[in-house]
Amino acid sequence: MAETAALMNGYTVTPVDKDTWRITDIFQDYMYLVQGKERAALIDTGMGQPGLSRVVSALTDRPVIVLNTHGHLDHVGCNQEFDTIYMHLSDREVLGQHRSQAYREKIRSLAGDAGLVLTEEEMESIICLGDQSEPRPLQDGQMIELGGRKLEVLHTPGHTGGSVCFLDEDARQLFSGDTICHLGVMLSFPESVPVSGFADTVRKLRAREGQIEKIYPGHHAVPLDCGYFDQYLECAARLLNDPEGGTAEHSVFDDFYRYFYKDISLTYKTVG
Repeated sequence: MAETAALMNGYTVTPVDKDTWRITDIFQDYMYLVQGKERAALIDTGMGQPGLSRVVSALTDRPVIVLNTHGHLDHVGCNQEFDTIYMHLSDREVLGQHRSQAYREKIRSLAGDAGLVLTEEEMESIICLGDQSEPRPLQDGQMIELGGRKLEVLHTPGHTGGSVCFLDEDARQLFSGDTICHLGVMLSFPESVPVSGFADTVRKLRAREGQIEKIYPGHHAVPLDCGYFDQYLECAARLLNDPEGGTAEHSVFDDFYRYFYKDISLTYKTVG
């Protein structure tokens, strides 16, 4: 179906198909609402822009569960607006850090980088979060049943140790979070796995490419095709063979190196 975006409560909503929507916050973080006959799953909750639950309620009348692809601040910011949260428990510590007010002060710099002009009240509403319910565990191979539609959990360590993707085999859709993105994948956080471990993850995903037509990431260009698996494997191989070939960069999070290959890149601290 043709994509026609609509603005809802400050979020941009773009249909993917008749039962799937991409929801984009003002920071250009992507969330996906995946609807079955009995319930719906919201994959990630963005940076914390208030009102996400109202957008979701306008799109579906089914009960909604949240599935976090990982614990970073731009994927868990509205968890508190929902009752039932799932994530891989390897990211439990990351979740706590990235929902803390002290860590979330970094959002001020991220807003500036994105060219956003927010009032102090608006900024505080994004930085200061209420309590969320304790996340329920996700495990590799687990099936999330939505009623006539199901999502398979794929544990995909790389960006973080607890990163997961969600595969809708019938629709041939992979929701990849930050595991596979256009432009680049960051492996430079303390919670990231080594480049070699990320390559193992990409090989795992590539083995399923016969069941995937389109990849829906958490950022940048969307959708992607399975050609990105080979690109990231080649980038990782070149980086492992040439660890001095990266370019030094700095962000609000840390200093790191970025290794470029074609139109993608990997960030890293060390190759080990």
